[in-house]
Parts: sequence; C-alpha cells; structure tokens
Amino acid sequence: MSACRAGGGRREAFAACVTQVAVVRRWVAEVLREHPALDDCVLLASETFTNAVLHGGGDKVEVSVDVQERSVVVAVTDGGSGMLPHVVDEPCALGGRGLFIVQALAREWGFDVLDGGGVRVWFSR
Repeated sequence: MSACRAGGGRREAFAACVTQVAVVRRWVAEVLREHPALDDCVLLASETFTNAVLHGGGDKVEVSVDVQERSVVVAVTDGGSGMLPHVVDEPCALGGRGLFIVQALAREWGFDVLDGGGVRVWFSR
C-alpha cells in the first residue's frame, strides 16, 4: 500500500505546463502554511510536478497534500507516458536529479501505476 492512500487532504489539478511549477509551489505552501515540513514539501512538490510535466502524459497534473499528525504526504499524478520514474545520480548532468533530491529529503517515497496508465509519484515528509 502506498503512503498516499493514508487519508483525505486537499487536491488540485493544474495544467501540465512548466509555467505552472511556481503556481504549484505557492499552492502547496498555502496548504501547509506554518507546518515544519513546508520548505521541503514545496521543493519536492516542485521537483515531482516538473517531472510529471516533462515525462508524464496528459494535459493535467493532479497534486494532493495530506497533512497527518506527524507527517505530510504529497502525491503528484500525471496521465502516464509509459515511462516509469527512476532515480538518476549523475552529479555533472544539467538536469535529471529531481527524484534523487526526493530520495534524499523524503522520509519515504514511491510511485504507483494507475489503472488508466497514469503514474502517481508520492512522498512523505
């Protein structure tokens, strides 16, 4: 069972466009307000949303934030493109380190391939 199935929370759909990354960051910050995990969650949501836009499919990306007693679970769902998320550890690369950052900062993280082919990447902090 993935961590993002732990409960309710707030969800919002955003256009699958890199110009929406800043909008997603502001939305996550608004949801979390004064939560101690705010900064890390904003950064990780930005990384996972960017990955969904660049590598996922569909014209919308859904972001959910579930604030629990001792943690926050964020999930980013795209329409799927047939590519599965994977960590790239190439220090000299110009890009491709998003999930490496997620792996380093998240308490736990993972992904689910959904029935319609979409991919949901989630992390807890």
